[in-house]
Formats: sequence, C-alpha cells, structure tokens
Amino acid sequence: MLHVFTTFAEGPSFSVPELSLSRAKSHMNKLASDEMKGRNTPSPELEQSAEYLANEFKEIGLFPVNGSYFHTYTLERLHLDKPTSLLVKKGFMVAEMQLKDDFVPFEYSGSANVEYAQVAFAGFGITAPEYKYDDYKDLDVKGKVVVILRGEPQMDNENSPFDGKRFTKYSRLQSKMKTAYSQGAVGIIVLQSPLNTLKLRPSGFPWPSLYPNVPADALPLSRKNADTPNIPVVSAGEHFVELAFGSVDTLKSLHKHIDSLFKPQSRLLGEIEVLNFQTTLRTEKVEVRNVMGMIKGSELPNEYVVIGAHYDHVGYSKPNDPSKDSIYNGADDNASGTTGLLISAEALANAAIKPKRSMMFVAFSGEEKGLLGSKAFADTPPLPISQCAAMFNMDMIGRSINDTLYIGGNTRCKELANLNAEMNRTLFESDSMHLAYTIEQYFFRSDQASFAMKRIPVLFFYTGEHEDYHKVSDEISKLDMDRLVKISTLCSHTAWATADLPMRLPFTPLPGDDLSD
Repeated sequence: MLHVFTTFAEGPSFSVPELSLSRAKSHMNKLASDEMKGRNTPSPELEQSAEYLANEFKEIGLFPVNGSYFHTYTLERLHLDKPTSLLVKKGFMVAEMQLKDDFVPFEYSGSANVEYAQVAFAGFGITAPEYKYDDYKDLDVKGKVVVILRGEPQMDNENSPFDGKRFTKYSRLQSKMKTAYSQGAVGIIVLQSPLNTLKLRPSGFPWPSLYPNVPADALPLSRKNADTPNIPVVSAGEHFVELAFGSVDTLKSLHKHIDSLFKPQSRLLGEIEVLNFQTTLRTEKVEVRNVMGMIKGSELPNEYVVIGAHYDHVGYSKPNDPSKDSIYNGADDNASGTTGLLISAEALANAAIKPKRSMMFVAFSGEEKGLLGSKAFADTPPLPISQCAAMFNMDMIGRSINDTLYIGGNTRCKELANLNAEMNRTLFESDSMHLAYTIEQYFFRSDQASFAMKRIPVLFFYTGEHEDYHKVSDEISKLDMDRLVKISTLCSHTAWATADLPMRLPFTPLPGDDLSD
C-alpha cells in the first residue's frame, strides 16, 4: 500500500511504502526482551543489540558508511579509588569529612590533590553576560576551593531572567566547572539548594564501592576531553555547610538574597580552610558502538539527513527479593524510538524515488550515560558534520499520553517545524496528531542536542514522561504500537522531505546554547 504526499504546493510528490506494524512488533519483542537485560552501556547485551541492528540495516538494503555499519568510539569507565579525602580546618579545629556521609565525588571530577587552599562562596557559580549576572564579579578565586549551589537564581520563578523555571546551560555542572576553572579555582564543592531540601546530603555519583545496592558494573563513563578541568569536584552535605557557613540557616539566607535581589552574594569564607582535598579516579578504556546505515541521495549524495534514536537503556539491578523483576527493559525508553528507526529505514529504503540528499539512520549508544554516543558521532563523524543538513530524533514515542506528540527543536528552526506540521496535516488529514511545543526543558537530555550544538537543525519526537520512566515497569504491554508506527511515519516523511529540499534550512541558536566552534 502506497501513500503519496506533496511537501510544498510547488514541490514534488513522493511515494513511500507504509511502515509495517508487524515488523515494529517483531523488533520491539527483540529489543525490549529480558534477553537484552536492559541494554546497558557497556554490556554484552548492548553489543548483541548492536549486531541485531546492523544485520537489520544490511537486510533492508541500507549501505554501510565508509565500509562499516558501526561507528566505534572509546570511553573511560571510572572507578572511585583511594586516596579520596576532604580535610577542613576551622579555627583550631580540624575536621575530616567522611566519604559518603559528608561528601561524594562527581563523575565529572578530575583525579587531583589540593594540599592547602582558602575557600570562597561563589553563589551558583555562574557567569552569564546575556542575563547580566556574574557570581565571580569582584571575587578572586585563584588558587581557592569554590563552594557553589546547584541550579540557577530564581529557579522557582516563572519570570526569572534565566528563562523562567526552565534550566539553561548555566545550570549544568560541567558549565560551572569550566567557569570556576577559568577563574583559577583549584577545587569545587557543590551544595544542594537548602530551600528545596529537608536535609542536605551529598548528591554526587552513586559509586558501587560506596552503595552496596548499586550493581558493581554501574560505573560512570566519560569521553576523554582535553577541555575537562582536572580538579576535584564533590558534593557535600550538612556537616560541611555548618563548618563553612556556621549554620544551614545562613546558607538559606544567602540563597534567598540572591533570589530576591537577583544579585550575587559571593564572598570569601574566611573562617574555614581546606588542608587537603583529593579525589582519585581510576580509568579503564571501553570501546562502544553506534550503528549506522545509509540511503544514497540522487543529486547531493555528499550531504545527508540523519534519523536517529538511542538503543541503550539502564540495564538491570540487584533485587533485594530475587523473585521480583530486576530488568529495566526500556520498552518506551527507547526500544520504541529504535523500533521507529528500523521501520522508517525499511520503508524509505524501499521507496521508488530517492531524495536529493543522502539519508543516514543512526542508533546511538550511551545516551543514558550523558548522550555519549551522539556526542562522539557529532565530534568524530564518519562523514563531515558540516554536510549534515538536519537531524530527527525519536526518543520515547511509545505511549499515548493525552494523545499529544511533543516536538522539540522547533524554536531553533521554525521552517523545519512548519514542514513537520504541514506533513502531519497532509499525512493524516482529520486524524492528524496534536503537536505540542512545550518540551524545551527536555531538549538537552536527548541526542538531538549533540547535533543542535553543531548548528544543525533538529526535531525531537517524544510522547512524554510517565510513571514507568526508568523503572522495571517500562514494559511492552504498556505501549501503543499503532501510535508508534504513526509517529514514525510522520518523522520519516518529514525527514525525506527535508532531504529532498532544494536548499538547506537555517539554524537559529537560542540564548544560552553551548554551541561548538
């Protein structure tokens, strides 16, 4: 059965075979089965999934990219090691902070040792010229350990200059690390907001060596980056706050002043000194794979449009009760998007007419560990990233929540969003989906962000968060497979139409986008 559509009034019509519901169910039953054990990055089951995807790409007629269906990248698996310590002096008293109870290193921490340093409070640790806010103005932190709060000023205020309640790039710890390091800080201690927490506890990475219920292989992964500051970065709790500020109430007061005045309250914490601050992370190299295949374009084959979805999830846990389910199958997150990718690739590969540009289908690994696979793809692409005309990402498209399909990326390329909306009306007519554009807060949590930060127009297809998110209850039985096929149909047709446009669409960054040079 064929559908014929027109992308623009003056544009060409094209035909694409109907996306297969039966094939979608077959792929889903494989990817979200207990056999795949939650497809953790890295794991033997993730590799098994990669082989399955590559074989499917080959079977449906996709071409390998540069002779391979795999894009391989190297990660470092991090182990918390000894010595890891934080020794603080206040007056004549020396206090040794206890690992786990008083402080916990982040996975972003360097492996470094500070022998002695003064301590400074730098508010939220933000320098944001476009918002006329700078926690480091008139504060010298060179050679000092910096204490900062999580989040942003006025983060509970819809009218906050920092984009209301939606977090900007300045809320991200990596951004705060780079800012502190550029100011000369030698270490960072991060505190949770005392206004939103009953008891201040360390909230660093849940290292298996510290928490017995965490699986031994649930270790953080990172891509080696020369720009990452090699300084200790930890989260601290109430004991440290009482030493540094005198009381939790003092920290609350500073936080409230920042919020009410929209003015930094940065200062030297003169009563406290760090005598020793050390984090030790042992690294282990791991190779991981994205999976890719291509349809060659008819006129501009060196340019390409990407349809992507991450195929990893979060693995399995160690249950207290062995009789209970412990496998995070990730049916919606994101076997749904991966299934959509496969049925889209099969339909487009069998289309009688090829678009002007090539189309690349990419299944990303490492998304759950911080978009690692898509970042690796965008940073070390198999084809020049400058030749990528657009990227379409399907992540969690398997549920029917309020019959709404959420679209992200629309504000960075309105032309692409308009094309998608037109395609929705043309494809489904009276049965067109309700498109909502209210998910900017999720934008940096999925793989389209890695492409957008390379100035590539993107669209993100998403049916919304639900109570089964990252739980063992994210099962196949709760999916709406007909709707998954419908969303995949919209994504694949809009991507085809984009690949066939006579011109490339523009990208417009938003304030706060952390664009790559």
